[in-house]
Amino acid sequence: MRCKLCGCEDVMVAYEGKIRDGRVGNYTDKKVKMFRCEKCGTIWHDSRERDSRQYYQSEAYRNELEGTSDVNEFYRLHDGESLEKFRYTGTEIFRGKTVADIGCGAGAFLDYIQAVADTVIAVEPSETYRGAMKGRGYTVFGYAQEALKEYRNKVDVIVSFDVIEHVEEPQKFLEEAYALLSYGGRAFIGTPTDAPVMREVLGNAYESFLFSTQHPWVLSGGSFETMAKRCGITEFQVRYYQRYGLGNFVYWLLNGQPGRHKEYDFITKTMDQAWISELEQQEKSDYMVCEIVKGACSP
Repeated sequence: MRCKLCGCEDVMVAYEGKIRDGRVGNYTDKKVKMFRCEKCGTIWHDSRERDSRQYYQSEAYRNELEGTSDVNEFYRLHDGESLEKFRYTGTEIFRGKTVADIGCGAGAFLDYIQAVADTVIAVEPSETYRGAMKGRGYTVFGYAQEALKEYRNKVDVIVSFDVIEHVEEPQKFLEEAYALLSYGGRAFIGTPTDAPVMREVLGNAYESFLFSTQHPWVLSGGSFETMAKRCGITEFQVRYYQRYGLGNFVYWLLNGQPGRHKEYDFITKTMDQAWISELEQQEKSDYMVCEIVKGACSP
């Protein structure tokens, strides 16, 4: 077997068992093999039983993932994540710019950006969410490929969080995003990591939660390096972020399920910050963001 991203033949089975199927607590009936490339670190599975394009255009995806495809429920669930996204991008890069969010859902993050950006572009396959954003005056496309017809080399800032792990071809996804960027433009592409500390300590209980039918890919820094080189991208860097604190880790140890932002009296702010800082510095955090700059001489 060859790596589906870099082509290396040094591939191993990283996990074999049931994996999450949609919401927390839902699992596959059958065991799924997760493969890992020893060269680039990419992890993937081939358990695809749906046409992904039709799936993400329908309401089924959100219903299975979050139990609802209602627009207002999307805001309730995701508005609180916007501040964390500004941690990845900063706030100063959006004013007066053309900004695109690829895989934006119902546009929770874009709602915060539109007040300062010159042009805001929503790229989202869900027909329900596209309809809601059109009604609010956004420029809307289903896919980045469609936006290229009008905005090739014209987008100053691209953001895309928790999307690339869902697509069938992450290489193509990156190429299309890069083609949209203006010269000197910047893209921020965020995705969950394989959370190595959690996997090492918690084993199968955590891995069956981490790996998901809706995430055919778990990418790594090496994955982005491989894809960037194939795109001719020379200016990029991967930064690591820990989203969940020490309380989540302790809750997992005690209960075998996610505690998200669980707090304990004995976990001080100093302890929590040390946990987060160490995981980020060691590049063992649960999230990473690849920042790409399109140089003036880019292809």
